[in-house]
Amino acid sequence: GQQVMKMTQIIWYRSQTAPAKPDAAASPASPWEDHDPDAAYITIAPLHLREAFWTKLSRPIQGVMYHGWQSLVATDSPSAYRYTNPQTQHELKRLVKEVVEPLGPTLLQVPGKQGDVAFLESFTSQMLAQRGAYGWSGGWGADAYLILHYAGLQPEVVYEETIQRRGLAGYRVLVLADCDVLPRGVVEKIKAFQKGGGLVIGDDHLAPAIKPDLTLAAYQRTKKADVDKIALLERAARLREGLAKRYTGALQSSNPEVVPHLRRTGGADYVFVVNDRREYGSYVGQHGLVMENGLPADAELTLRRKSGFVYDLVAGRQVAAQAKANQLRFSVQLGPCDGRVFLVSDRAIAAVKIAGPRNAKPGGSWAATITIEDAENRPISAVVPLRVDVFDPEGRAAEFSGYYGAANGRLELRLDLAANDVPGLWEVRVRELASGKSASGYFRL
Repeated sequence: GQQVMKMTQIIWYRSQTAPAKPDAAASPASPWEDHDPDAAYITIAPLHLREAFWTKLSRPIQGVMYHGWQSLVATDSPSAYRYTNPQTQHELKRLVKEVVEPLGPTLLQVPGKQGDVAFLESFTSQMLAQRGAYGWSGGWGADAYLILHYAGLQPEVVYEETIQRRGLAGYRVLVLADCDVLPRGVVEKIKAFQKGGGLVIGDDHLAPAIKPDLTLAAYQRTKKADVDKIALLERAARLREGLAKRYTGALQSSNPEVVPHLRRTGGADYVFVVNDRREYGSYVGQHGLVMENGLPADAELTLRRKSGFVYDLVAGRQVAAQAKANQLRFSVQLGPCDGRVFLVSDRAIAAVKIAGPRNAKPGGSWAATITIEDAENRPISAVVPLRVDVFDPEGRAAEFSGYYGAANGRLELRLDLAANDVPGLWEVRVRELASGKSASGYFRL
């Protein structure tokens, strides 16, 4: 299988976040600017790490990476990477403890959802029209991609060879940002896509051979983060209005700054949301280049499905939802730069059960079946996160305690027992992390 890793840099470029020679009339310098005035690479803000973390987790990945150890913790031999924010490391630790460990085994088993919005990154335009981000995502193309997220679309990046090899079957919208020059074969495929009812969104630079159905006005950033954010949100709102009668995604958010992402497996949907509502703080915000602090945000989410039961997998509880006209609606309240993941199952979770033999032998094993069931005693068709705690007769936590993901509502749990394990009555306690229901099983060693 393909191993997908996502990495966040713990470092920020000083030149892009807090210029070394700031305007004297700006707010007072941050303590780190006095302490380390020559720092060229500083620690990212803790809430940026939080938001980036949730953005990564919403995608089907196998691993999370961080680059820049010397900016995360104080070290004896600092490099060009400087430790300028002591809170970032604590935020990372919290996210690992509260989100990665409990939900990791489940999310590893939830694939992505095939999208119906394609975003073309044109190699030809990068070579012949000097477009492209070159790994930095600093230009209009990257901002167009950001606008699509604020507009509630879930874009998938495609390349010219993707279109030449596979065509555009399965997509309903194609976005062409920074596509000044395109190969003839790709243009022909795009025209055929349009003829077949596909929508093309272009910008001011689009190759003249293609007539877009909707146009996004290209935007040049001003280096004033709040002004630029408003400009991108305005374009997102106009795009959403332009698409309103022609295209609606499977998952919509009423608040453009609460960005949704949908994954699916079996009969279950996994709804992710990331809060991008931010303001200037006192770490780098006084320079106006980055809004590094978060603000709370509320949204109503609309999911295209007839019915469903919604569970907040971070809080471990059911969430009220209303079904009407092939739409399921529920509300979300997010903390600053925070994220959430909701499991939407077709049947309600009624109980968690554990079944296994009454006795086990030292040096042998004990196998049990754990099921998360509906009211009719059928396993839930979803991957459900579980916490399993194994206790020996003296109440000591034993091996195999930890977090699991129960695919299709079932987990086969096998405990290998040592020859010198404590004899007596052992307890296996199970709690599912969707609605919070629990059960205990016992066996005598």
